Amino acid sequence: MTAIGYVGLGAMGGALAQHLTRTHKLVVMDRNEAAVATMVAKGAIRAANSTELAREADVIVLCLPRTSDVREVLFAPGGLAEALAPGKLVIDQTSGVPEQTAAIAAELAQKGVAMLDAPVSGGIPAAQAGRVTIIASGPDAGWVVAEPVLRAISGKVFRCSKRVGDAQALKLVNNAIGTSFRMATLELVALGRKAGLGLAPIVEKLNTGPAANFTTANMLPALVEGRSTTNFALALMVKDLNGALALGAATGSALPLTTGSRGMMQAGLELLGKDAKLDEVIGLTGRLAGVELRGEGEAEPGLLAEIELATIVGNVIAVSECVAMGRRFGLPPAEMARILNAGSAWCAVSDDILPALARSEAPRLDWSLGQSAVTLTRLSTLAAELGTPFLIPGIALNLVQEAIRHHGRNSTLGNLTFGFERA
Repeated sequence: MTAIGYVGLGAMGGALAQHLTRTHKLVVMDRNEAAVATMVAKGAIRAANSTELAREADVIVLCLPRTSDVREVLFAPGGLAEALAPGKLVIDQTSGVPEQTAAIAAELAQKGVAMLDAPVSGGIPAAQAGRVTIIASGPDAGWVVAEPVLRAISGKVFRCSKRVGDAQALKLVNNAIGTSFRMATLELVALGRKAGLGLAPIVEKLNTGPAANFTTANMLPALVEGRSTTNFALALMVKDLNGALALGAATGSALPLTTGSRGMMQAGLELLGKDAKLDEVIGLTGRLAGVELRGEGEAEPGLLAEIELATIVGNVIAVSECVAMGRRFGLPPAEMARILNAGSAWCAVSDDILPALARSEAPRLDWSLGQSAVTLTRLSTLAAELGTPFLIPGIALNLVQEAIRHHGRNSTLGNLTFGFERA
């Protein structure tokens, strides 16, 4: 039986590591003694220190807040690397900095130790249920050893490339997409609620057509039912968005929706406090709009249709700008298309957008730029009248207007999508 060492038993790490107690000898270590005790109660073995864990385990899995923490755990005096023998494998599940992770892998390789990065996407409930999406990258020899370990954690495991760091880059792409359409969707829901629409009719409209996305399919139904969807820390999502913007700067990529969404999340973190959870942006969006997002109301077809189209535009831009960044970084387009649709970056239009971009083609989308501009302008005016924010949809409106100047009002949203590829 392969012995696994797991370092980092926070909300996500603990949820992931628990699955390994059923299939492997598991040795654990964390600064939080209560987290270690919880895992020991489930059958894990407590490591006295880094040296003991490194010697006992064949594969060492790390799930830490930041890449700087990974470097410290490995290379600080008394760290894991001092006791790692050649032939062992390190799997980094941290949502980290791709270039720094690649540098760590190169240092470990000098000691004969292989490394893969394998960050996760999907939230704590999915991790607890063994359904979280794991994205991995790294050399073939390491993957042969890592794959059965990762599949013991979740049934949704994808390898995106042989280059260490690519999985973390793809995770940044994934989270930036999901956050951008999350914030755009919540702003549009707040506008609809302020205008008198009921939450349930809005959710039904968005989920029964091409506007559907991971937020409409998960967060909004949970809001209707009065339950939470995740206890993921807001601070960690802000960290991931900062990483996405850094990757965008390094690749010369324009990320207008990601930039706006990161700004809203950062403001939320300051207002709600460092311990805030991602779900709390729902209440924050309602407070900023002066309305409860959950509640009864009308089901006016015209306004519902406008909110639907505005949501579609936000989905299209969120996917397009982030996938273009991934391509510039060197992520394989076909792998992005395969993996992003399996996690929290999924939206209905990405089923058309991603395969087309993988072929370097403009996707076939039926909505015209002119129709989109009229709808977003109408909603922007309504937001001003009712006193609700319109930040992310407003950015989308500006991008649509700019695309009209280049392609004409009768062009489709596909030209807007492919524009990010050519920028």
